[in-house]
Amino acid sequence: MPELMCQYKTLRTGLVFLVLPMVLFLACGDNEEAAQQESAAAGSKQTVHVLQDQEPFKDWVRDRYGDVVFIHPPNHPQQEKFEEIARVFSALKKQTRAFFRLAPTDSTVIYFYTGVGQGMQITQQTTPFSDGFVIHFWFPSYYGPPMVKHLLPLWSKEDPTHKFLKDGLIALLDGTTNNYHQATLKFIDSGTYIPLRRLASDTAINVDMERYQSAEAASFVDYIVSSHGIDKLKELYESKGGFSAEVERIFMMPLGKLQERWIDFLQIYGGKVTSVKGSKIQTSPGADSGQ
Repeated sequence: MPELMCQYKTLRTGLVFLVLPMVLFLACGDNEEAAQQESAAAGSKQTVHVLQDQEPFKDWVRDRYGDVVFIHPPNHPQQEKFEEIARVFSALKKQTRAFFRLAPTDSTVIYFYTGVGQGMQITQQTTPFSDGFVIHFWFPSYYGPPMVKHLLPLWSKEDPTHKFLKDGLIALLDGTTNNYHQATLKFIDSGTYIPLRRLASDTAINVDMERYQSAEAASFVDYIVSSHGIDKLKELYESKGGFSAEVERIFMMPLGKLQERWIDFLQIYGGKVTSVKGSKIQTSPGADSGQ
C-alpha cells in the first residue's frame, strides 16, 4: 500500500512538469483561447496515457461514451450500466458548464474504481475527487461533486477566503433532487438556521460529509446568482477581506440587509426559482446512496 501511494503521489507531482497549463473551459472564443483549449485537450490525453502506464492502472480498460471516458479495472461491477452513468456525467458536465458560463471542451476522463475500498486504497481519499487532470470516482457517492470540483478552477483559480461559498456551489450542483431553499426554510422554522455571519466563518462545513451548513450555503449562492448574477458571486468568491465588509462593498448594503433579502427570496419562491438551468438530472444508479 505505501508503495502504491508513493507511485500515485510521485505521478501526480510529475504531471505538473509533463503537461501544458490546463485551461480546459474558457468563457470567450477568440483565437488565443481556442489555442489554449487545444493545448488543454492534448494535455488531458497525455495525462491518461501517463496514468494508465503506471501501477496499479496498467491493466485497466479505457471505454469512451460520447464526451466521457471511463478508465476502469476489467470486469467492473457497474460495467453494464456504464453507458447510463456516462450520460449522467455528460448532462452534469453540460449543466455545470452552463452555470459557470464555461466554453465546451473535449472528453472528461474518469478513473472509475470498483468501490470505496479500492478507491480509498489507491488514492488515499475518502470521497471521489478531481486531481486537476482527471476525475477519480467510485460508488456510493453523488455524481455531481467531483464534476463541480473538476470544473470549478476553470471558473475561478482562487481558493476562497470564505469556504462556505465553495461548498455551497458544490452542493448546489451535486446532481441530486434536493431542494436546498426548502431545507433552509425548515432550518429557520426549527430554530437551527445558521446566520450568514456565522456561516461565513464556519470551519466545520464539509460538503463531502454533510448537507446542513452546505445546504444553507447552496441556498445562499443560488440566491446570489438568481438575484445579482454570476459575476457578483465570483467577485464575492474571490474577495479577500472580512465577509461583512466585502458584502457591503460588492452589494452596497450591510450583511444584515442581504440576509433579509435572501430569506424574503426563500419565503416568496420556496425553491421554485433557481439559477441552475434545466430540470433536475436524475442521477440513479448510485447517487441517492450519498457519501
